[in-house]
Amino acid sequence: MNGKKNVPRHTYDLRTKIALLLGANILIFLGNSILYESFLTLLCLIVIMSNGYVKSSFKYILFFTFSVAVETIIANLEIHFLVNLILFVVAIIRKFLPCIIIGKWILSSTSSSLAVATLQKMRLPKDTLIMISVIFRCFPTIRDEWSHINMAMRTRGISFSFYNLLHRPVTTIEYFFVPLFVSVIEIGDELSQSAIVRGLDAPVIKTSRHIIKMKIGDYMILTSLLAVICMVIFMRLWEYHL
Repeated sequence: MNGKKNVPRHTYDLRTKIALLLGANILIFLGNSILYESFLTLLCLIVIMSNGYVKSSFKYILFFTFSVAVETIIANLEIHFLVNLILFVVAIIRKFLPCIIIGKWILSSTSSSLAVATLQKMRLPKDTLIMISVIFRCFPTIRDEWSHINMAMRTRGISFSFYNLLHRPVTTIEYFFVPLFVSVIEIGDELSQSAIVRGLDAPVIKTSRHIIKMKIGDYMILTSLLAVICMVIFMRLWEYHL
C-alpha cells in the first residue's frame, strides 16, 4: 500500500472491512498447513485487488512465496540458531499475513473522517471515537517522523539497519527509538487535543460529507466471509486436517 494504489474498482464500507479483519483473525487459528495459509492469503488478496491495490498484492505474493520456498529448502538442514530464529519470525509473519493485509488495507484506504462518520453511525462511545480518530491520524504522522529521524541520523553516519541493530544496539536504540518514542507521545497528545477541539466529544448529532451505506459488494463480501467460516468450522468438526 504505502501510498501506491491504482484507481479502485470497488469501495467497501468500513464495517465490512472490520468484519473481514475479525474474520481473518478467527480463520488463521483454524488451520496450520501451507495450503490453508495460501487459501486465506489468496482470499484477502482478491479483496484488496478488487479495491485497486494490485501492486501491494504482488508484493505480498512474493513475500509468501519466498518464505515458503526458504522454509522448505532449509527445514531439514542443521543451521545456525540465529537463522532458525529468523525463519521462525518469518513463519509467524506469514501465519498472520491475512490479518496484516486486511489491517494495512483498512488504514491506507480509510480516511479519519470516514472512520469517525462510520463509527458514529455504529453509535460507539465518544471516547472510542476520539481514540480511533487519533489512531487513523497517528500512523501516517509516525511514518513521516521516522523518515525524518532516519534522514537526520544518516547525516551523522548512522543508518537504521539490521547490521547496526546487531553490532551497535545501544547506539541504534539511543538515536532512533528514543526520539521516536518521545515523538509518538507528543503526537498522541497533540492529536487527542485536536480531536477534542474539532468537537468529537460534543453531545450533539454531527453531520458528515460521507454517505455511509452498505452496497451490493459489501453484502457479497460478508456472505462469502460467513460461508468460508462455516465451511472451515464444518471441516474441523469432521476432523479434516487443515
